[in-house]
Amino acid sequence: MSSAPRLPPLSWLRAFEAAGRHESFRAAAAELHLTPSAISHHVRALESRLGQPLFERAPNRVLLTAEGRAYLARVSAGFAELAAAAEVLVPREASRRLVVGAFPFLASEVLLPGLPALQARLPGVAISVVSETGLERLTDADPARRVDAIVRYGTGRFPGCLCRRLTAVDLVPVAAPGYARGRDPRALVSQGPRIAVSGPFGGWQVWSEGAGVPLDAGAAEVLTVDNYQTAMRAAEQGVGVGLGIRPFVDAWLRQGRLAVLLNHPVPAGQSSYLVTPQHSEGRPELAVLAAWLEGLFQPAG
Repeated sequence: MSSAPRLPPLSWLRAFEAAGRHESFRAAAAELHLTPSAISHHVRALESRLGQPLFERAPNRVLLTAEGRAYLARVSAGFAELAAAAEVLVPREASRRLVVGAFPFLASEVLLPGLPALQARLPGVAISVVSETGLERLTDADPARRVDAIVRYGTGRFPGCLCRRLTAVDLVPVAAPGYARGRDPRALVSQGPRIAVSGPFGGWQVWSEGAGVPLDAGAAEVLTVDNYQTAMRAAEQGVGVGLGIRPFVDAWLRQGRLAVLLNHPVPAGQSSYLVTPQHSEGRPELAVLAAWLEGLFQPAG
């Protein structure tokens, strides 16, 4: 009787898959609710088992080696197959569901208000919108936790997943209506107070360079928050100038909750994508979802 193949521990593979997808131990740690040192430990153990490095390590970053990139593709496909195998065991009525993940502002302020139109296009399908953007949820072995599609913005590189570009993303300064009354909008943006969202993407710097509007280095940001929804709420309440992401913020502009402070939109260098598992190609509900999202993200007239 042949013995089962000796596989690396699942924890090592999950750590490697997340680290390889992000090319960042820190981002992988945040996704898997571990510490960066734990991710590093799992990856080194896996490299030792395989007998070759999977990452090139440099100060403050890691890059996949050629062998690591090839191994990532196989591991990602393996996780997708595990998720697909679990779906076979899900009762038929449970498969008539569609769970869509997005960051909180997009979920609550854009997707949910337009949901009746999607429900009309998908009768009999139980649709849920959740504030979830972790790609590992696309292949979660637990059907109750699994997400069918995620709206993400990025460069289009989502290893182990299918993605469909939905719309370009622009950056533009926004503030409460009347916030700039009697003041120079350009000076307000340049000198602050500005509201920033923490994270690796330096949105204000991208906008400044693209718009040709220098930011006063001596003007400290009045508020730094950890998510886009809080940033827009702070701008709405007159705390300072926020950096709107269009078309996501367009609904608030139409409603008069925010106003464009300086009409110099700058491409963010990223786009919005619908990201789905590899095994989901051909699923009709996802094609309907993509078409609905593309209509939802049409620029405001």
